[in-house]
Amino acid sequence: MTATPKPKGKHHHGALRRALLDAVADIVLAAGPDAVSLRECARRAGVSHSAAAPHFGDLRGLLTSFATEGNLRLAHSMTDAVAALPPAADARARLAATGHGYMAFARDNPAHFRLMFRTDLLDTADTAWQCAVRDSWAPLAEAMAAHVPGADGRALRARLTLAWAAVHGFCALRAEGTGGDLWNPEDRAQEVADDLIALIVTACAMRADGDERLPPLV
Repeated sequence: MTATPKPKGKHHHGALRRALLDAVADIVLAAGPDAVSLRECARRAGVSHSAAAPHFGDLRGLLTSFATEGNLRLAHSMTDAVAALPPAADARARLAATGHGYMAFARDNPAHFRLMFRTDLLDTADTAWQCAVRDSWAPLAEAMAAHVPGADGRALRARLTLAWAAVHGFCALRAEGTGGDLWNPEDRAQEVADDLIALIVTACAMRADGDERLPPLV
């Protein structure tokens, strides 16, 4: 019996999964996270809605997988930035590298950056997503703990919040195209980014009220 060839444009297993995730990225960049639908992703991948559903279950499953991938890419971007440092790099340099890695992720993965923090669209009980979130948090947490080894839980949380909020805010503002005088020309944007991270690293080493365990900044 002669096998009937599959129509052109159909996918198999991992290829279809990749095509659906790529479709999410295209839609997010064009119209935002709320515009994504499983049916439209399937159409862009060249398959029926019913063929796409088994890979992710539903739209929330698809978006959760996309966000999981984003968190893993974020983790790799930060760890790669730290790994690129000279072997003798100190804790200050390692903390700065996590910030530069975060900014590089946001620049290179704009669709993931726009969607992965929209937890209202995700299945936050998904174990793969939870593990990826922990992986993406670990480089900053480890670098900060090394930068302020005498910090207690409260002091460490404050510094992690400061570092994350400042770097993420920079990336979000730039992604939205606001503050043009800060980002243009391109070399000015890099200068601002470098100076911002330097300020964050310095501020995190300073004592605040209640930081009795930390030595004063010399």
